[in-house]
Amino acid sequence: MTADRWYPSSKTCSGCGAVKAKLPLHARRFTCDPCGLVLDRDVNAARNLAQLVVAGSGPETVNGRGADRKTLSGPVATKRQPGTAPAGKTGTVVRQRTTASREPTHAH
Repeated sequence: MTADRWYPSSKTCSGCGAVKAKLPLHARRFTCDPCGLVLDRDVNAARNLAQLVVAGSGPETVNGRGADRKTLSGPVATKRQPGTAPAGKTGTVVRQRTTASREPTHAH
C-alpha cells in the first residue's frame, strides 16, 4: 500500500491514531493530547508510514510525492549527471573544424 501525498503521517499519533488538526513545521516534537505520547515528529511519521506499509499488501513502490502516479504524455526533462553524455556529444553548438583540417590560406 502507498501513502497518499497528503496522508497526515506527521499529524497522526503512532500510538493511538488520533489526528491533530494543526502541526506547524517548526514543531519538531509530536505530543498526543489524548494518550500522552511524546516523540520526535519525524520518528512519529516514520512509525505511521511503517504501519501503513505493514497493513498494505507489500512495500511502498511509489515515491512520497506521488510523481510515479502521474500519466505523462510527452518527453520528460531529466538532469544529466556528469560524464553521462556520449563522447563528442556534450554540447549543442555545431563542432568547428580544427586548424589541421583547414585548407592553407595563401597571402597574395
